[in-house]
Parts: sequence; C-alpha cells; structure tokens
Amino acid sequence: MNELQSRMIKKAEKLHKKIFPCALKTELNQCFTNNKDFLFFWYNTEDHSTHVITESLRKKSRRQRVRV
Repeated sequence: MNELQSRMIKKAEKLHKKIFPCALKTELNQCFTNNKDFLFFWYNTEDHSTHVITESLRKKSRRQRVRV
C-alpha cells in the first residue's frame, strides 16, 4: 500500500470511524480503483452504505517566476 492509499484510508476512518471493505473484498487495500488521473477508494460503513473518496494522481506543478 502506498502513502496516498494510507492517507485516503485514514481520511475515511476520520469521517466515519468504522469502515469496511466493500463488495467481495476482504481487505481495505483491495478497495482502490485507478481511472485515468484519479484514484478511487471505495468502502462501506456500519449502516451498509457505500462511500467513495477520490484523489488526483496528477502532480501539481508550480509556475516558476522568472525575473529578468
């Protein structure tokens, strides 16, 4: 599991306290989907609702100012 995935799991736990893998998954690290420039984290909560958190995979670039 990479750092971004760990952060997304922690964010979900902060929002919902108890989270569980969704569908037929048995571990939270199996609940990620890559789609183009985004990473999706799917999980269930105690009330059996499914939730998703997304994060961009694009690196944010900063414009460099050039002084002449």
